[in-house]
Amino acid sequence: MVILFRRWLLTPLCILVATAAQAQSKATFPWTAYAGAQLNYLTAAHHAALLRVRAERSFDRTYNGLLGADEATRAGGAFQRLIVQGGFEWLLNERWTGGVIEKINFDPAATRTFQTGAFLRHCGHIGAVQFRKRALVEHLARNQQQPDGAQIRLRVDFDRDFRLNPTLMLRPRLSYDAQFYFSLEKTPADAPTPEQRTVDRGLLRLEMALIQQEHLALVPFVQKQIDYVIAIEQRDGQNNITVPAGSRNLRTPIVGLEVRYTLSADPAAQHTLPTYEGFQD
Repeated sequence: MVILFRRWLLTPLCILVATAAQAQSKATFPWTAYAGAQLNYLTAAHHAALLRVRAERSFDRTYNGLLGADEATRAGGAFQRLIVQGGFEWLLNERWTGGVIEKINFDPAATRTFQTGAFLRHCGHIGAVQFRKRALVEHLARNQQQPDGAQIRLRVDFDRDFRLNPTLMLRPRLSYDAQFYFSLEKTPADAPTPEQRTVDRGLLRLEMALIQQEHLALVPFVQKQIDYVIAIEQRDGQNNITVPAGSRNLRTPIVGLEVRYTLSADPAAQHTLPTYEGFQD
């Protein structure tokens, strides 16, 4: 059991190193901006609930990675995607938590994606550095003619607290999230198996949380999203290859700001729950 657990902890890191070492073509999209707010509520029974809202906007006027349906939604709109998320987390002890989440993505062209998931999280230490690990399983349901899917996400993050004064704390954090997607569409038994990358998406994120009195947190961050796809060969009007067939990494740089506020039914209980600060996306 210990060996399996250690492998689970190291899996995202190994995938990150192995993926970076492979030679693939890549494309980089313009910046995307995130703006979010999150409310956490800790109960006296060491359970927690959260409500989160996030808006996204792409700064790409020629190709919008958020899939805007027309010029207005691609470039002129204030935001191209809105995400509303609710969840409940059971604080099992000072090291382990588990929970459920429900997320609704409001995308352009009136599309909706519903993500229902369950996760398990562990918090440890390497000296003064906190080392968190999380495994998440989600079901994805869409309201248009697209097949349902499922995904597994494995995340590791490292952070450390720096006390600036009695009421103010700084918490830098580095995290990596590896995502594996599985289609739930039924295919004929004789259909060819489509080629697929080992990891479908990777998220590398650096954030700097400024926390006041354990309640209010202002969290600016930068993030690199990499979608690992199998590209189809594309040619221009002169029949020149513009995109070769094969493995391709689609990179999207992201900058964002979140505001998090935590309420507690028992204010003293907050200090006994070092693993909890709301579901981290």
